[in-house]
Amino acid sequence: MQPVTAPLSGRDRLTALFAGKPTDRLAWTTLVDGATLSALPEGLRGMSGHDFYRHVGCDIFSLAGWGTPWGFTSPRLVMPGVETVCSTDDRGNHVTETRCARGTLTARVSPHGHPIAYPLKDAADVRLYLARWEEASWEEADDREAYAHLAADIGADGVATQFFGPSVIPWLLENLAGVETFYYLLADEPDLLHALITLMQEKERARFAIAARHPCPLATLVENTSTAYISPAVYARYNMPSQRAFVEAMHREGRTALIHMCGHVRGLLPLIKETGLDGIHTLTPPPLGDCPWELALDVLGDDLIILGCLPPHCWVLPDPAEIGPALDRLITPRLRAARFVLNPMADGIAVPLDRFLAVGAWVAGH
Repeated sequence: MQPVTAPLSGRDRLTALFAGKPTDRLAWTTLVDGATLSALPEGLRGMSGHDFYRHVGCDIFSLAGWGTPWGFTSPRLVMPGVETVCSTDDRGNHVTETRCARGTLTARVSPHGHPIAYPLKDAADVRLYLARWEEASWEEADDREAYAHLAADIGADGVATQFFGPSVIPWLLENLAGVETFYYLLADEPDLLHALITLMQEKERARFAIAARHPCPLATLVENTSTAYISPAVYARYNMPSQRAFVEAMHREGRTALIHMCGHVRGLLPLIKETGLDGIHTLTPPPLGDCPWELALDVLGDDLIILGCLPPHCWVLPDPAEIGPALDRLITPRLRAARFVLNPMADGIAVPLDRFLAVGAWVAGH
């Protein structure tokens, strides 16, 4: 394909790239939150995330309205007869109790968002949770107004995506049981755990069908997939079918299906290919991740959409002037010709403004 010579807007650039059409230049985006925005120089401090992206010159790829008033609520989980009570303990941890006639499940999360105690601690908790899922359902919410506001705020500078999940296995591993309890249950109570997984996945198909009808044209399933906590065997048996169901639901509606996989995925690439996904969001090379971007193209094909997370050591180079030469080494001709978006992430950490400006200057000069 011949590149486009006239400059494109961020919206047109990303839309063309996701459709496999020529663009005018390398696309790049980022993600920041209050940690970076609150550390900006005087005169810039207090700007919104979208205005920050415009300031540094990147393409906006809005994750379901991240950092804006217009988040999405569909699909939503409904559990009849379950009451949620939230509180804070004497250490500032967030305590969430879900109560029903059969019993209570309690979770505890640190002020920084890290789980301290999971709601599913043993087989008895799993039985209680399984009983709740027998009555549970996924329901559609009306996000049309939220999406209209979000799209208007982004304007021609980029696009938005649904950003929801995770599917059943990452949900159990990260939020419901934790890695240790999940694998103990898988060894000691396989029939019980399998029954819960099977029921949740059966109802998950309705969740994906609802998501496929969402007004936002792009969809990203947030999985955090990584062999740091899931083996290829467990991924193949339990996790991959959910991801494939998500992709198939999106494709039935003619939509692009991205999956957020920010962990170690090198050992899963042949299995990931079987999902049929269109792209990977936040594919991370060494040293933080383990998957070079071009290796993913080798296994999944050159049509793969990659939103590639910039290796974090590039952010901490002593001199921002060193970022350009680092990008010269990272962004090869093959990546320039691919459906590739450079994606330096800064959520949860304060990254100096000059780092973003250095990336923007390099992209503008190439």
